[in-house]
Amino acid sequence: MRFQTSLQAEACYAGLAVATHEGVRVLVLDGELDLLHEAALRKNLAGLAQAPAAIVDLSAVAYLDSMALAAFVKLNKEFAGRGARIVWVVPPGSNARRIFELASLDRYFTLAPDLPAARQALSAV
Repeated sequence: MRFQTSLQAEACYAGLAVATHEGVRVLVLDGELDLLHEAALRKNLAGLAQAPAAIVDLSAVAYLDSMALAAFVKLNKEFAGRGARIVWVVPPGSNARRIFELASLDRYFTLAPDLPAARQALSAV
């Protein structure tokens, strides 16, 4: 897992790490998010569900399937439904960004190109 020095990992699983930075829950995902990793992904996304603000960093995700997209849509709706804030780090040109655009999720999710931009987007919301 790659963390900037300002983040301290609280939990780390294969391809998943959770941290808190300035009161914001940060979930960093990497590798392939497919059916094989469904249980770990859902567990970590559920851990964000009650956070007042969260960032999900998909910068290092090489592949994600419809299961991952469905889980992301569900979490995004949960945050919106309770007036909480969530920003998704999905760098331009990345595989994840192309999938978000193909599925039109870029129209409904708050996306940022990197972690600093995601922090800034949360403070602007």
